[in-house]
Amino acid sequence: MKIDQTQPLTRPTQNEAAEQRKSVESLGNAKTAAGSTTTLSQISTADDSGDIDTARVNDIRQAISEGRLELDTGKIADGLIQSVRDMLGER
Repeated sequence: MKIDQTQPLTRPTQNEAAEQRKSVESLGNAKTAAGSTTTLSQISTADDSGDIDTARVNDIRQAISEGRLELDTGKIADGLIQSVRDMLGER
């Protein structure tokens, strides 16, 4: 997923912000496999565009809470570098 400036950033309304806080609070703190506590940050749950696969998001949340999420940091870094190259117009 690329982050671009085609869609303006908007701030949530007071009602949306309150709903987001309730959602995050209900998630609470997740215990990881090592026994440490991970606090989840505020996550927007409103998706009117249909661009977000909510089932996949829930699967990822579950994997994080169970401590079984594996990340390929090299792939993430390569993607970030390519995005910067694209923004700079390099090929």
